[in-house]
Amino acid sequence: MTTDLELLSKKARRQAAMAEAGLLPHPGQEELLQRIEYVFITPAPEEAALLNACRAASANMLASICIPSPWIGKASQVLLESKTALSGVVAFPFGFSPVEAKKIEAFAAAAAGAQEIQVSLSPHTLKIHDRNGLRREMEELRSALVKSELTFIIETSLLSDEEIITIVRAAELARAERVKGGSGFWGATSLHGAAILRCAAPDWMGVTAVLEAENAKNALPLLAAGADRIATSEPQDLPGFEDISRQEETPQSL
Repeated sequence: MTTDLELLSKKARRQAAMAEAGLLPHPGQEELLQRIEYVFITPAPEEAALLNACRAASANMLASICIPSPWIGKASQVLLESKTALSGVVAFPFGFSPVEAKKIEAFAAAAAGAQEIQVSLSPHTLKIHDRNGLRREMEELRSALVKSELTFIIETSLLSDEEIITIVRAAELARAERVKGGSGFWGATSLHGAAILRCAAPDWMGVTAVLEAENAKNALPLLAAGADRIATSEPQDLPGFEDISRQEETPQSL
């Protein structure tokens, strides 16, 4: 007898194959930038570069920009009247922090002005089959962040379909607004990864796929596979993106 998990996995494989073949509808190029999450996370970001990234995200009307917690306060001032949402990351990228530490970090990011809080989940929790512990952590974070949009980062490249489905269902019970298919540290979200997230998630939950650097052509297939948002550290490679920092560096004609 075919189980529900097997049916979802089979559906995702078919959806990914059709997306790769160009047989599924997706938003046009003119809508692409509005679905982009600009990931500007580096070990030692320069203030000028980070603020320019915020301005570029706003000018291009990107969906959001994700930055390190120490810079959220300054970035929120740049994005004060922008349609681009400001995201902060918690326990990034490993997700090993205890839930109390995650809540403290999340509170600080939200207080500084982050509208979305992205929390990294540790794959280790599932590998030791502690599903109850995972679910409790997610529900505690949801209860603590009642005024923030909550996204759970799931390392799809390290997990089986069954493990991914388990996390997404726990995220649904926790009423998270979104799931994201990885931190980017262990590779991009595959078409199958995007599809399994979409197949497992309820209609009201958003799905973010991580785009491999220098592979802008895969953005539309990922949207076709089921993602509604694409995370990338290289938005300048996408068609239509205007890099305002480069414009500022270009000497004006007399």
